[in-house]
Amino acid sequence: MSTDRSFLIKAGNRAVLLLHGFAGTTEDVRELGEYLAENGYTVYAPNYRGHGEEPAIFLKTTPEMWYEDAKAGYKHLQDQGYHEIAIVGAAMGGVFALKMAETFNPKAIAPLCANVNRKMRYIPVEKYLLKSMSREGIADAEAEVMLANYAPEIKTMTDARSAFYKAVASDIERIEVPTMIGQGCQDEEISADDANYIFKNIHSDDKQLCFYAGSGHDITTDCEKDILGEDLVYFLDDLMWLEQEVM
Repeated sequence: MSTDRSFLIKAGNRAVLLLHGFAGTTEDVRELGEYLAENGYTVYAPNYRGHGEEPAIFLKTTPEMWYEDAKAGYKHLQDQGYHEIAIVGAAMGGVFALKMAETFNPKAIAPLCANVNRKMRYIPVEKYLLKSMSREGIADAEAEVMLANYAPEIKTMTDARSAFYKAVASDIERIEVPTMIGQGCQDEEISADDANYIFKNIHSDDKQLCFYAGSGHDITTDCEKDILGEDLVYFLDDLMWLEQEVM
């Protein structure tokens, strides 16, 4: 039976929706969530369907399903009484944050190592699955056989993921909310050009671009995670919050 890895930390009247990346889980952003909570922010991190599950389950899910889970997380905070919600998203979570800012009005967004660019270069689904199976102790030879058997499902997911990201990129000029863009300079998956592309094309008056020289794609758990956390708190603290009391 699958386990819901979503978590909620209540810590104040200001709320943050915290979104993990593709093929990851909320464990990838838990430490960041705890840091935000220590600094007075209530944090909710939803775990997308299929993420953290075996490949047979994961490959039956779609980007649209994951995005629905992200939106449901936003609504969950609203239902808890939070009227102003910032969205912090890592990798694909950052893409979701951008899309949510295109379609409604969060307090602010912080896409971190988010792959939104015309070129759409990213590590193939197969490499994510191999990494996941390695963590589970599956031998390389067995993993390769499993991947071959899943080839049709992998192609379907790859095409769907690409189409979803391109759709977000095509509407990026609609974003007007305060935005902090974070990018690891050692990112092995996407280029720093993605961060520059976001910065140049969003229409937010309040926007900043932060590069982390020693960090890779897993920016929330990498060597500069503490600096990233501090930067996010400074960014969020500077927003004009209404400070409405949550009942």
